[in-house]
Order: sequence, then C-alpha cells, then structure tokens
Amino acid sequence: MGNVPAKESPPNSGGRSRSSTYSGSGGGPFGPNGSSSSARRNTTSSAYHQSGGFLNGIANANDKRSKKTEEKDRLHRKHLLGLIVRYTENVDGGYLAPFGTYKSNLDYNCDIVRGLIMKRRLAPFYTPLQDFDESWTNEELIVILNQLPLHSIETAYSNEEEEDDIDNHKIHKSTNFYRRQEQKAKLKELMLQMKQIQKEEENKYLEIKSSSSVGQRSVELSSNDLLLRLYRNATECPICFLYYPENMNISRCCLQPICTECFVQIKRLDAHPPHDEEHNSRTNNDSEDLPHTLISEPAHCPYCASSEFGVTYEPSLDICTGFGGIKPGKFRSVDESNDDAIASSSTSPSPVSPRKAVKPRRKSSLAINTPGVISIDMIRPDWEAKLASARNKLARKAATASAIHASNLIMNADEDSYSPSDSRRNVGSSALSNVEQRMIEEALRLSLLDEEERRAKERREERK
Repeated sequence: MGNVPAKESPPNSGGRSRSSTYSGSGGGPFGPNGSSSSARRNTTSSAYHQSGGFLNGIANANDKRSKKTEEKDRLHRKHLLGLIVRYTENVDGGYLAPFGTYKSNLDYNCDIVRGLIMKRRLAPFYTPLQDFDESWTNEELIVILNQLPLHSIETAYSNEEEEDDIDNHKIHKSTNFYRRQEQKAKLKELMLQMKQIQKEEENKYLEIKSSSSVGQRSVELSSNDLLLRLYRNATECPICFLYYPENMNISRCCLQPICTECFVQIKRLDAHPPHDEEHNSRTNNDSEDLPHTLISEPAHCPYCASSEFGVTYEPSLDICTGFGGIKPGKFRSVDESNDDAIASSSTSPSPVSPRKAVKPRRKSSLAINTPGVISIDMIRPDWEAKLASARNKLARKAATASAIHASNLIMNADEDSYSPSDSRRNVGSSALSNVEQRMIEEALRLSLLDEEERRAKERREERK
C-alpha cells in the first residue's frame, strides 16, 4: 500500500496544503517507515514508565512517612497514659504518676521514673496538702486527707493559650502551616481523651471510697494508720510550697528536700551555642562551625546552682505497701492496741526515719555517679539524641544556604564565561573551583556529623 494522498486544504486556508500524518510502508514526510510516529510512541511509553516509577517512589515515601507518624503518635499516647494517676498503682502511700500540680506536658521517661519509684530509689508522687498545721488532731487530719482528690485534673489539663502562628498573618499559607494546624488539633483531641480517662479513674476512686463503710475500708486504699504515719509530720517542699510526707528526695549537693513532682520538672537546657565571648567572636567570622559547637548544658540545682543536679532517696523502713509489699489498706501502726501511740506521734520521734539517723554526707561523697544518686539525665536519657538532632538540623540548614550560595556563584560564573574578556573567564573558572571546594567541605562535614550520631547511638545501645 502506498502513501495516502494528502487531503486538500479547505478554500479558506489560502490554498496551502496540509501533509497527512498517516504513512504506510513506503515512508512519508516525517521519515521512512513512520520513524517519527514510532519515536513518539517510544518516548511516550518511556515517559509513562518513568512517571509511574516516580509516582511509586512518592507513594513509598508517603507510606514511610505515614508509618513514622503513626509510631510517633503511638509513643506519645503511651507516654500520656503513663501520666494517669491510678489508685491501684500505689507505692508506700504514694503513686506512680504526678498529682497534677504542673501542666501535663511532661517529657520525662515515664517507664524509667515508674521503675525507680517501684524500686524505692525515688520518692513516690504523694498527694500534697495545700496547708498544714501541727495543731490539727488526728481526726481532723484524717478528714482532710480523705477529702483529697486523686489528681488535680483541671490544673493539669487546663487549656493553654496557643502561640500565634506567623502564617496566620499571610494571605498564602504554607504547607507547613496546615501540617502544624493538623498536629495541634490532633494533640488537643489526645489531651481531651487523657482528661476523660483521668476523670474515669477519679470516679472509680470516689466510688470505692464511698462504698467503704466505717471500719471496713478497702485494702486498695491507704489505711488511716498509713495516712497518719505519712502526713503527721508533713514537710513543705521549698519549690512548690506544698506539704508532703517527710521522707522526700534530698538534693545530693546541698541536702535540700524536693518532691518528685518538682524534680521531674527540672531538665537540661535546649541545644544552643556556647555563651563564651571567644566562641561567639570566632563563630561570627565562621558560621559553619556553629552546628558542631552546639551544646546542651546539664541541669543545675535549683537551690545552690551546682551542675549535674541529682537526688537521693531513703524510704522509711517501717512502710512497704503497694508494689512489692502489703496492701496499703492492711498497714497498721507498730502498737495498734495502744490508741495513744498514734496520737502521740506528733510529739514523739518517728519510729523509723533513716535519713535522720544518718549523718549528712559531704558533697564529694555524693558524686553524680555515686550509686543511689538519681540524676536528671537518668530520667531523660534521650538528651544526646536531641543534641545530635539539633546539630544535624542546623548542619542541613547551613548546607542548604551554602548550596543556594554556590548556585548563585555558578550562575554568575556562567554569565561571565560568555564575556569576550579573558579576565572574566578566569574569574568564572576561579569561582567554579571555589564552589566545588565548598561543596566538598560541606559533604565532609555532613559525613562527620552522621558518623558522630552513629557512634552516639551505639553508646546508648551499649548502656542499655
């Protein structure tokens, strides 16, 4: 079959003819054997496969990002559940979760703190008294203690004022803005769920207290003897000014008392450059050193400002209830038959108070690595990972800025290369060499950061 004749142009086309795009075996105006059509089909097929692979890559990346987000949300939910106070999780008259004196946005490791409390290495989260008067009788003190809630829900889960997002004042919102809004809404919903769970625990607590008749108190609740043993000589925490049982944590440096709720609030500063003037003058001249010099200063004592803040705890020898001991409702005083034993406990010395019997140790004997000292880094062991993450983030930011600067240099060098002047060509060549050198340096620096992060991860795994 030969080529199909070209169709005639319509009268209004000015007499110009249009070649047909159809061809047979004999070739046509676009090349023999329809090579142009075949090339277009091959190009289209290749583009289709390439776009398919590109879309698959995007889908896989989105899937990984989605799984990572789900895992992060799961861990966050688990952490918040660890902050729920449950009356069944009792240790020596206290609990494994904070009362709620502060906001519930605590970032300490719940599993570690709960384990330390159950091992009696850290004081439990005791329910605090707003005030205390030594003249109160035992009956008055018991009435006050029995009226205390399990958790300060409204204080811990009160609505915080949201920070103003800079994109709120922009006409065109960025993609990150909508992502941030989605995260805020998700967090708000999660906090409402935790608040509801805590309310349910509070209702269970009130129900079991109301159902317990006089003289037949539930064994899951602290007995009156236990409450009097703990709160008869209540001590004020110098930080939150609330009253707790006298066997509180003691700072290793200046031997000051501190409740566990205040202790878990203390943490390292976020990663930042050193404050010394020598470093600042050096980094101002060479900002590329900044990612490597970020530091995270250890927590300082809130009393004497000593570095590497840590505490010790010595539990009362006559109290072992809840986890690893008897039911808190079964605790009885040493001489239950003597009604005056408890009444006179306010004036007579406590039957056991190991801390009073032990002579104060000097600071040198309570170093941060001394067995029994609980440091801030122990309850927040991820500080090294956060520091490495901050350094990598700043390094990527610096690398991006360097890449943009290098791109501008290349563009300027290309423009100069078209100039007839030999001197401009030499300047362009020199600029290109400088760009290559800087890009090599950036690659080496990022490689060193990755290696440092890998070694830090190995050290964390060895510690575990």
